[in-house]
Amino acid sequence: PPMANAPTEAAPGQPDWTVPQGWVAETPGSMVLATFGITGDGKPAKVAVSVFPGDVGGTFANINRWRDQLGLPPITEAELPQHIRTLDLKDSKAILADMKGTDARTGQPARLVVAIVPRSGQSWFYKLTGDEQTVAREQEAFIKFVSTARYPNGR
Repeated sequence: PPMANAPTEAAPGQPDWTVPQGWVAETPGSMVLATFGITGDGKPAKVAVSVFPGDVGGTFANINRWRDQLGLPPITEAELPQHIRTLDLKDSKAILADMKGTDARTGQPARLVVAIVPRSGQSWFYKLTGDEQTVAREQEAFIKFVSTARYPNGR
């Protein structure tokens, strides 16, 4: 078919970024822009990137949704500052959260590190999830990955 040998490019609207060594691009699922698989001593982790308009319910609601996915009790809005920190990016700031629990789907211990990057009325979500040790090992590379993103249209 025509275009069969066309070079693969970043998906429309996908930032330019530097993918860390050992991360393997995978076919993203629904509502996900990009997915990368990471294997570590047979204990996998995954990075998923998605973007949504607006603030998608806000940081507080999202943190509690992710805590629920890890079998953790919800936090109160007053506790939110203890569960997040700010990451300075080149031309903006991201909100970082790090949580450990049990993956509701697998029943296995899991860790989630998430960066929320607000840009031009959108929220970019970068999620590193999986085996606690693999996530711990990849956390620095993950933060660097988030920091390298250059968004389309200068946004």
